[in-house]
Amino acid sequence: MTQIQMHGPVSVDAMAPIPRTVLDRLREILSAGVDAVADAGRPNFYTVTDRENSIYFYISPVSAKVWVLESRAAKPSLEPAHAAAHSA
Repeated sequence: MTQIQMHGPVSVDAMAPIPRTVLDRLREILSAGVDAVADAGRPNFYTVTDRENSIYFYISPVSAKVWVLESRAAKPSLEPAHAAAHSA
């Protein structure tokens, strides 16, 4: 994991059709600071997952602009079902 926290105005744009709410949420979490998973094969590409979305994005090392490439609904946690199965 890599801790990312961006300072100042964070510019977030989309490379594909991504809802504005996702872009706004990514801007929020990058400003606040978030643990991101770095893409081992592509420098400056990361994935973050919050309570609703998993977002794959690129941060330009030149301009610090963030480009979102993909957003998917976060997978629901299996922990509650797993815990319930073991408590029965």
